Amino acid sequence: MKHSKLSLWFGSGAGLGPARLAFALMATLGMAAALAQQSARQQNQDWPCQQILVERISVAAVWPGPPVEGVTWKSDPAVATLVGELAARRTELKDAERMIDEFAKTQGASKAKKLLAVFAGLFETLNDERTQVIDGLLRFGAKQRELAARIRAESAQTQQTGTAPAQNSGEQVPDANARQLQWDMRLFDERRQSVAFACESPIVIEQRLFALARVIQRNLQ
Repeated sequence: MKHSKLSLWFGSGAGLGPARLAFALMATLGMAAALAQQSARQQNQDWPCQQILVERISVAAVWPGPPVEGVTWKSDPAVATLVGELAARRTELKDAERMIDEFAKTQGASKAKKLLAVFAGLFETLNDERTQVIDGLLRFGAKQRELAARIRAESAQTQQTGTAPAQNSGEQVPDANARQLQWDMRLFDERRQSVAFACESPIVIEQRLFALARVIQRNLQ
């Protein structure tokens, strides 16, 4: 795992001396400020990503074709099966595009109706999947905000108590609150780094939907 400067400074649980404690407190304030600035930029304060939060994709954003309002697709076994295969992450995009082309060739006079149903199903399925991912990210963001609030409280407490001298030594060692602060800061930092990949997931889903919508539209012509 790639370590941040904060993680490298803390090392593997070594005690916080006065200088390191001061650094830790400044870093805490910096992380809290960054989180506050990020929250101010977002529509939802729990949103942990740099990307603007768009909770649902609109049909118009990905589909220039005929209206799909009221189009049913789940009752058609062939359409429902194809939608499931197209939406699955395990299906490579090039394979999904080929499947649409092959499906279109077998539909005859009902091709337009069937393809419209495929898009309606794909739009609903991928939009729901994307919403689930966003809900998970919002839950993550809420936990990060809770952790940031705890870090601020621990930081304030540590500023009051400082460090205690070790027995038979003049070395300063952290008290229990300072050790908890150290742990929570490390956890916050590692979580922040790990969420960057997850924040790309809604975009990946959007791109897949857009690409497959173009293939369906092409086959309607």
